[in-house]
Amino acid sequence: MGRATLRILKVALYAALIGLLLASYVTPLQEILANKVLISDLRADLAELENDNISRQRAVEELETPEGVERAARERYGMIEPGEQVYIVPDDER
Repeated sequence: MGRATLRILKVALYAALIGLLLASYVTPLQEILANKVLISDLRADLAELENDNISRQRAVEELETPEGVERAARERYGMIEPGEQVYIVPDDER
């Protein structure tokens, strides 16, 4: 084998090695990109849940007051004070 043939063989081996190294990085890079999208989605879900939690905490705080309990009893359960009269007003169906 001549020097030129040996040199071509070395270049081909180096090229194959570099190709294998690059191919071994494709899957981890795809996973990293997919995880970045997942992280973004999870952050959006977290923000929504935090807002929901704040809203629920406000409702709990309101129900810890006598006025809040009365409002909930009237709105949710239709309760009335003794001596009050209830009038049912039908919705307009247009």
